[in-house]
Amino acid sequence: MKKIAVDMMGSDLGPEELKKGLLRFAEEYPDYSFILFGEKSKLDTLFASDDRFEIRNTSEVIPMEIDPMSFLRKKDSSMYQAITSVKDKKADGVISAGSTAGLVVGSTFLLKNIDGVSRAGLCSPFPTVDYSKPATILDIGASLINTKEDLLSFALMGRAYAKEVLKIEDPKVYLLSNGTEEGKGSKEGREAYQLFKEKNYLWFKGNCEAREALDGKHDVIITSGYAGNIFLKATEGMGKNMSSLIKKAFKKNIFTKIGYLFAKKGFDELSRTMDYKRFGGAIFLGVNGVVIKAHGNSDEYGFYSALKVCRNMIEADIVTKIKKQVQDE
Repeated sequence: MKKIAVDMMGSDLGPEELKKGLLRFAEEYPDYSFILFGEKSKLDTLFASDDRFEIRNTSEVIPMEIDPMSFLRKKDSSMYQAITSVKDKKADGVISAGSTAGLVVGSTFLLKNIDGVSRAGLCSPFPTVDYSKPATILDIGASLINTKEDLLSFALMGRAYAKEVLKIEDPKVYLLSNGTEEGKGSKEGREAYQLFKEKNYLWFKGNCEAREALDGKHDVIITSGYAGNIFLKATEGMGKNMSSLIKKAFKKNIFTKIGYLFAKKGFDELSRTMDYKRFGGAIFLGVNGVVIKAHGNSDEYGFYSALKVCRNMIEADIVTKIKKQVQDE
């Protein structure tokens, strides 16, 4: 039976909402068990006696913003203990809806980077116009400043993820840029472009503009963490705005409401295609363990989806696959 370590503290909606997603996942996957880290008095009232749920009491919660030394001092926090359980081989993966900064810092310090990976990065599949083919984008915010070597690590890890988890046979890699021409992009982007060319990677296909990133034709898109996080927040914001505008348009009068009834099936499909919650969150690729960052505002479906991402990573043995990808290159 595989085991997932769950940081139950620090999410926006609290452990009650995470519990709903956990129970839904546990019912669907009876071959998984869980170690739950958090305030025992609260968790005991949420989970009935079930040997698949082991509760470990912790006294601290990692705040949203935290520096490395402060994190290392909070050894009795739910996040620290959850990551440690993966380090000690007591769990096969860890998931948290708490502090992104804390999870990145803690996973880097406790699990360490895979040999040959210059910097680990946050990766996420993004919905595209092709429902069956999400785009893998990294880094989306683990770090602000990156080198060409970092971008190479992101490319190799992104290919491994797209191939092993998303089942894309030969993933093609692009650099996120402000133009498709070779000379466009940030300093590290231009340097990475030349590095990829020098190594003659057949899977590297050049630059990609943000407006084309989610067209379903770009398998893996590489960027520095600063630009990647802006892309993430911009696309999420645009998705919410478009949904709001569409609803407002159809509520305008009786005729638009009738029109909605005829178009409902199409809009339901659109909503399903562009729903970020079906991916649940981000994956911290490059460390010696499966680490999943669920959305801070995860509801039942969002956390359930994040747990499925964690399971997919464990079942794909993604850490071993990344090690091989890095060694082969």
